Amino acid sequence: MGQRGRRSAASNVVALNVTGDPKRLTPPSYLSKPERELFADLVGSCDPRHFVESDVPLLNSFIQATLVARSGPGKNIEGWQMAVKIQAMLATRLRLAPQARTDPQKVARQAARQADQRRKPPWVGMRNPGDEP
Repeated sequence: MGQRGRRSAASNVVALNVTGDPKRLTPPSYLSKPERELFADLVGSCDPRHFVESDVPLLNSFIQATLVARSGPGKNIEGWQMAVKIQAMLATRLRLAPQARTDPQKVARQAARQADQRRKPPWVGMRNPGDEP
């Protein structure tokens, strides 16, 4: 049964760093040394708010698939191919792949803006030799 009465202010506190960001996830103790290193590298390369505690099982699977994929196909090419497919799928789910991080509308707007910039005549924006800088 839950707590009776009013919750204290201390029970609502979220662990934050000095910057105000949540603490980064730490590698679980049951991971091997290479898995812990890759976990720390991956979590450290993303924004502190990117991952939450519930992402840890997916992160573990992604890390294991990445280590298998890094080892190369060797004699078991089917196993390597499966690891690469799992790695790609989990990267999208964890929003690590570029297409998962970007908004399609934002990409379309940026592409239209770049196309507009390319259509400008070459003399637009040029200065005459006598103009002052």
